[in-house]
Amino acid sequence: MALKGDGHSMISTKEELMRRLRERTKPTPTVTLEPDDSAAGNVRRVRENEGRMRIARLQASLNAAQSEFQTQQTFARLGGYAKARFDHER
Repeated sequence: MALKGDGHSMISTKEELMRRLRERTKPTPTVTLEPDDSAAGNVRRVRENEGRMRIARLQASLNAAQSEFQTQQTFARLGGYAKARFDHER
């Protein structure tokens, strides 16, 4: 059998292919897909800050809407009560 200079056969075989596929080093996955440099840290901080600001805006908006709803509900009840009293006293 003729061998190349690197010690393997000149004939390509499926057996060699499968053996090489089994023996090759497996890539190790990283824990995260983000780079570990200062730019990534800055991006992460900006993203977290934007998230906190968005949460604060949402809370403020929902609190204002709830307050407005409660105010309208109170006035609607009082208006209905006043109208009922007026109609009853006539």
